[in-house]
Amino acid sequence: MNQPKNDLPADANLVSTPSAPDAEVTALRQQLAAREQSLVARTHTLNEREAEVEAAQVKAQRDLADLARRLKQVADSEGAVESRARDVAQRELEASAGFAARSRDALATLTQSHAQLRADVERTQAALDTARLQGIETLERWLQDERNTRLAALDAELKVDRVRHQTRLAAEGKTHDEDLARHRAQFDAERRTMLDELARQRAELQAEERACRQKRKELDWREADLEGEKAGIERTIEEQTRDQVAFLQRQLGALREDCSRRADTIAMLESRLSESEALLTRFDHHPAEIERRLQDQANKVRTLETELLSRPSASDKERLIALQQQEQTWASERDRLVQEVGKLKADQFRWLTGVADLEQQREESERLKRQHDNLLKVFKTQEDSQQAALDKLKADVDRMRTLYERPEERAARVESIEQPLEELIGREQLGNDEFAHSELGWLGWINEACNESGMKFPPRLLHAFHTSLKAAELSPLAVLAGVSGTGKSELPRLYARFGGINFLSLAVQPNWDSPQSLFGFFNSVDNRFNATPVLRAMVQAQHAPDHATYPHGLSDRMLLILLDEMNLAHVEQYFSDLLSKLEKRRGEDRDVTLDIDLGAGVPPYSLRLGRNVLWVGTMNEDETTKSLSDKVIDRSNLLYFPRPKTLHSRANVSLNEESPLISAATWLGWRQRSSPFTDHDIGHFRSVLEEINQRLEHVGRALGHRVWQSVEYYMANHPEVIAARAGNDQNDIGQAMRRAYEDQVVLKVMPKLRGIETSGDAKRNGLDPIRKLLENNGLGLSEDFDIACRVGHGAFVWNSARYLENVR
Repeated sequence: MNQPKNDLPADANLVSTPSAPDAEVTALRQQLAAREQSLVARTHTLNEREAEVEAAQVKAQRDLADLARRLKQVADSEGAVESRARDVAQRELEASAGFAARSRDALATLTQSHAQLRADVERTQAALDTARLQGIETLERWLQDERNTRLAALDAELKVDRVRHQTRLAAEGKTHDEDLARHRAQFDAERRTMLDELARQRAELQAEERACRQKRKELDWREADLEGEKAGIERTIEEQTRDQVAFLQRQLGALREDCSRRADTIAMLESRLSESEALLTRFDHHPAEIERRLQDQANKVRTLETELLSRPSASDKERLIALQQQEQTWASERDRLVQEVGKLKADQFRWLTGVADLEQQREESERLKRQHDNLLKVFKTQEDSQQAALDKLKADVDRMRTLYERPEERAARVESIEQPLEELIGREQLGNDEFAHSELGWLGWINEACNESGMKFPPRLLHAFHTSLKAAELSPLAVLAGVSGTGKSELPRLYARFGGINFLSLAVQPNWDSPQSLFGFFNSVDNRFNATPVLRAMVQAQHAPDHATYPHGLSDRMLLILLDEMNLAHVEQYFSDLLSKLEKRRGEDRDVTLDIDLGAGVPPYSLRLGRNVLWVGTMNEDETTKSLSDKVIDRSNLLYFPRPKTLHSRANVSLNEESPLISAATWLGWRQRSSPFTDHDIGHFRSVLEEINQRLEHVGRALGHRVWQSVEYYMANHPEVIAARAGNDQNDIGQAMRRAYEDQVVLKVMPKLRGIETSGDAKRNGLDPIRKLLENNGLGLSEDFDIACRVGHGAFVWNSARYLENVR
């Protein structure tokens, strides 16, 4: 046996040192446990010897069986002898008198042989019985003596070892306690030193923080100066651009004036050309005279042009003056801009240097800010306490306001809520003692009426839907999903119609975003409460039929509410409050209520949530719908409708007559409030779910206690399981429990696998072992599991229900 080590590791820190002695004590205890296990192993060896003795007894029994076989052979021989005797007697009758005496002698000889053989058999049987009893008694005495001897030796050895180990543990424990006290004192001293050092560092950090705040202020000032200079430069550039545009516009005006003068010149020349032609006509077309005169005129024109060119025009003078002024302006502006560019370059260098310093100091400030988060938390705590005080004052104000609120306004709002729903009035009702069907008979009646009305549902799906409603204590919502057009909305309606249950269907709208969308709200414009049919029906279902002030109460009947296309809006936004209250009702005998807001300053209306109201939702999965959250899935039973293999016609769209309303006591009496199973009955199913939960760890998923509790509760409430247990047929019980468990694996476990990758490690370590586990345990889900791995484009998506077609 290995001795424990007393010395501690040299590099053990102060935090881990105090737990080292406990670890060594634990190791010694483990060694003692190993010793006891070895003793158990010896006891196991003794049991094996007993098994050998039992094998010897079995062999003796086989010998006895062999003897019995031999006795049977003897009996067969006796039968043959008797047969021969009868033959002999027959022959005596047929033979002559001479052969009769000889036959009688032969018969006497055979009879004597038979008697002797029977005596030998009885003597042998008695000897064997005596020898067997003596051998068994001798063997039992030997086994008892051997067991007592070995147990005494083992007890003595165990007692000596226990005393030795206890002594050693006490001594080592004392040593470890001393070491622990010494290390604790050393740890306390170093802790005080570290606290002093932390205080000093905190003071230094506070001084650095003040310095950083001062530097940050300076940097803010620098940034403000740089922003001002930047704005000045931008204004300068804008002014220069505006001046340049004005200059170009003036040039464009001058060019337009030149163009106008040239047009005037062309017009003048054209008029001269006309005059020349007229002159030519007047001189009878004598060119020489005309040329002479023209030459004279040309000389005069040249003279005038020379004189004109020698003198500048007024526009040229103005233009020259403008250009000279502009040249002087641009020269001075150029000098100024050169100076500003030099100044801006210097400022830019200073700005870049300041930005680098600012970034460095900003990082330092953030580090100091993180170190002072604890102080901010303290301030936040104080602020929360002040807010709590304000909330208390506000509650007091609301309470005082309620005292002075006019009661007739609340009565008017409550009146709109407590108005009975007309469509739930007038249906025939059965008394508590008039119902003649059993639970399975009632379900069979519903299935038959659905078939006669042209709607065919698998009986197993109907049973699963019914059981999901019965399991509302743990899963208050039943959700129907699957292929569109397969009867998801029809099943709840026909279940209620032919089963004698009040029914209310509500189409969920995409804009539902609060409980007011489901129950109603106070309309401040009309000064009245707009109650929805759901709220009015729930109120009606909680009032007694003979209520003094509320007529047409239905508290003794069942009500099924259908939320059609419930995932067109986010279910958590409009249903979460009610779902939480329904979950709070679990296991409670007292009433659980839901407060309906009647408006500001008016006490809410308390709506009792009775168990005679059942909730069902339908959902489709497309681009217009929202997915269900884990909160809703955990508290629901999610049933998938199968894809039809054969499309059925519906020649007659009429429905059978609706059944009278059954009493709530009858329906609720079918529930099993507690699990009737023993660990032997249910242990195998729980172990399969635990193995699935272990595999889900590889893909980041998990199953909680609520899942198993819901599975067990569903199995206890399944009508086939209840009927099989009543018949006390173990084969029927096993098959019914397996079908119910298979349903719950689909309704509770498979939604947890949604979105898992169907390739790589997730498939190898998660999905494949789960599929093999389901197949090895006889669950007929392999085909649906393969479909879920194939159709989700790389992700696990369960959307089929072929397992419902399995009949086992």
